[in-house]
Amino acid sequence: MKKYFFVYRASLQRFVEYRGEILMDISGKILLPMFVQSILWRAVIESTPNGQIAGYDYDAMFQYVILSILIANFVKVDSVERQISSAIKDGTLNKFLAQPVDFALYHLMTFFADSTPVLLGGVIVYGAMLLTGFVSATAFQIVSGALVVFFGTLISFLLAFMIAALAFYMDEVWTLFVMKNMTMWFLTGQVIPLDLFPESVARVLKFLPFGYLAFVPTKIFTGAFSTEEILFALSVVFCWTLGFYLLYKIFWTFSLRQYSAFGG
Repeated sequence: MKKYFFVYRASLQRFVEYRGEILMDISGKILLPMFVQSILWRAVIESTPNGQIAGYDYDAMFQYVILSILIANFVKVDSVERQISSAIKDGTLNKFLAQPVDFALYHLMTFFADSTPVLLGGVIVYGAMLLTGFVSATAFQIVSGALVVFFGTLISFLLAFMIAALAFYMDEVWTLFVMKNMTMWFLTGQVIPLDLFPESVARVLKFLPFGYLAFVPTKIFTGAFSTEEILFALSVVFCWTLGFYLLYKIFWTFSLRQYSAFGG
C-alpha cells in the first residue's frame, strides 16, 4: 500500500501547487452555489405563510445548503474520470498493465488527493457549526454520517470509472460524463432536498444510490435522522457499494480481455 500512499501524496502536492485553481474551484463550485441557493431559499421560505416549507425553516435550509454542497463536491469525480478515459484511448493504460500497479486504485488515490482540500474545508465548517450550536448531532450521527460519505465516495468513483471505461468501446464519452453529472446534480439532493419531492418519488429514491451522495449524509450530520433511519441508510449504501464493486470487477475484467485482444 506504500506505493498508493505515494501516489496520493504526489497528487496532493501537484494539486496544491496550483493554488489559484483551488481558489477558483472553491469560489465557483462551493461559495457561489451556497450564496445563490441561500438567497433563493430565503425568498421561497419567507413567501410561505408560516415561514416553513416541508418542515424546513430558513436556518434548517441554510444548514442543508452548506453541508449538501460541501459533501456533493467532495464525492464528485471530475478530472479523474477524464484521465481514466484518456489513458484507455491513448494507450497510457499499457504501462499500468505492465507494472504491479492497480489502475483503479491508482486513480482512486488521485481522486482522494483532489478531494482533500474540500474535505479539510468541510471538517472546519462542520466543526464550527457544531461548536457554535448551529447544528446539533450525537457522536453516533457524526460517525454514521462519515461512513455514509465514505461509501458514497466509493459509489461515485466506481460509477465514474465504469463510464470512463466505456472508452474501450466508444470514441468519445464526454457526453456521458455530462449526463451523469446532470443526473447526480439533481438526484443527489444538492439542488432540492429529496424530502421535498412527492412522497411516492421520495420513497423510491430511498432505495437508489444517488441520495447517499449528498442528501442522506447531510440529514444525518444535521441530526435529522433517527437511529432506525441511519441504520437503514447504512445498509442500503453498503449494498450499493458492494453491488457497484462487483459490477466494476466484472466489467473491467471483460474489457481488459477485449483490450488485450485488439489493443496488442
